[in-house]
Amino acid sequence: MNLSKRFITSLLTIGLGASLVLSGCGSTGGNSEAPGTNGSSGNTAKDGGSLTLWMFNTDDYLKPVAEEIAEEMNIKLNYEFINPETYKTKIKVAISANELPDVFAQYAGKSERESVLNAKMAAPLNDTLQSTGLENSFNDGMLIKEEDGNIYSLPYRPDQSYLLAYNKKLMSELGVKAPTTWEELMNIIKAANDKGIAPIALGGKDRWPGEIIYNMLVLREDKDAYTKAQNGEMSFADKPFVDAADKLIELVKANAFQSGFLGNSDLEARELFYGGKALMIINGSWIFSKAIPALGDDLGYVKFPKTGAEADPFSSNMGEKSTAPYGLYVNAKSKQLELSKEFAVRYSLKVNESLAKLGQATYAQTEVKPEGVVNEAYAQYLKDYSEYSYIQTFWGNTIPAAVNEENRDLNQKLYTGSLPSSEFVQMMDKIMKQQ
Repeated sequence: MNLSKRFITSLLTIGLGASLVLSGCGSTGGNSEAPGTNGSSGNTAKDGGSLTLWMFNTDDYLKPVAEEIAEEMNIKLNYEFINPETYKTKIKVAISANELPDVFAQYAGKSERESVLNAKMAAPLNDTLQSTGLENSFNDGMLIKEEDGNIYSLPYRPDQSYLLAYNKKLMSELGVKAPTTWEELMNIIKAANDKGIAPIALGGKDRWPGEIIYNMLVLREDKDAYTKAQNGEMSFADKPFVDAADKLIELVKANAFQSGFLGNSDLEARELFYGGKALMIINGSWIFSKAIPALGDDLGYVKFPKTGAEADPFSSNMGEKSTAPYGLYVNAKSKQLELSKEFAVRYSLKVNESLAKLGQATYAQTEVKPEGVVNEAYAQYLKDYSEYSYIQTFWGNTIPAAVNEENRDLNQKLYTGSLPSSEFVQMMDKIMKQQ
């Protein structure tokens, strides 16, 4: 598949990297501030009603788009900024207490999605999509119908996958090229350390960035290992998992990550990279939205290197597709139910337009064109994404939330040096069998 409109519009993209939460507790339109937020805000009172919206991303276009739709609908909108990790807890508490806002975002993964649907708190959106004539605006597969035939969520964040981004200027100063093999990666890490440059920015405090590096190392050992282990065809203690753990331990011993990385959040690690203080970052394609304006032409990108025994490593990747999507939901008990549903549909499509303006992949049809030249690194990423024959869903999005938390705690021990690979895989196998 080439970079046609079909590809661009069938990806659920890339660029959303931290945490905007437009919020207030309950569905009454109140504007309370939750612990861990950076402050709440909202537009001025309107005649059309009042809505609350929760999300967890902070890309620059999300807030203006929400305010634009609120202005068009003549409604008051209240919101807050909330860290992604805080958001996970907040949304769970809100579900348990039946205090969800009018419109809210779901964090990634099958288990998170099911928690919303099983609680029966999401309103079906079929009627609004049909009455507004906007259902056909979304690309095939982007509106997920559940077993009861209802559509409960709307996309706002496109498909995404794993990558290695680097600072071209720093790489050039070191006299090296972006790594494509394990040996090249280790040599670059040594060269960066010798010059006092942080080799790889990593937010170890949040655990999931480190977990995904391990997941990716397993994929590079054997692209089918995780699926086979999940299906009981092999053990999580088998060779691909051991070899991947050994390589991660080797990275830690080589000082591959910035000093104090276990105390840094993912957002802090990203800022280190955006600010030109780290040579590389191993993260998701969601970083492009802020890496592009921060680094411009100095932003480089390559596929994750060949680090293991997988014979055809560059045809596969870790990622997130529409089978376990991020989505917008409407509270079934909203006091402004019809208004909330209309807002959610219009907001989803307006975000899609913003992605198109930025030259990013979209999930719905639009006539909006990119404003300016598409970043070279991002254009190459899109081309590469179109050619992957296999995308392994991030592990954490395929297992129950409780199992995922336990596995992340275990994975963290590889980074602290407190657990050898042989013990790690045995413990991981036991945890994963709880599914």
